[in-house]
Amino acid sequence: MEEPSGVHLTKEVGALPKVALDRDQMQKVITNLVLNAAEAVGPEGRVQVATHDEGDWAVLSVTDNGCGMSPEFLTHSLFRPFQTTKKNGLGIGMLQRKMIVEAHGGKITVKSEPVKGTTFRSLLRAPYTH
Repeated sequence: MEEPSGVHLTKEVGALPKVALDRDQMQKVITNLVLNAAEAVGPEGRVQVATHDEGDWAVLSVTDNGCGMSPEFLTHSLFRPFQTTKKNGLGIGMLQRKMIVEAHGGKITVKSEPVKGTTFRSLLRAPYTH
């Protein structure tokens, strides 16, 4: 993926266990998370994409130093349809990404703090580690 304009994108790619996945669908997840992060940080912002092994899980995290989200939005709106913090957003991207990850037997977690930024983690179980 190309670096979004005006955003400093860093990648820390660690070794991952083998995971069965639909490459195209997971690419949509990654692209959506990176583009959302780039929009949240604005010009001169920082976005980090990292992967690592966490026991039986392959973990992809996308972290930004952007505007963050309120605890209320995280609790009541983030993964609900037609709920967004964007002026021109539809509010369906994160719901779709969550559904893709869960269809792969995984989960998405999020930590966010207003003004400080957000980290989304997509965890996929590695079936070959048992």
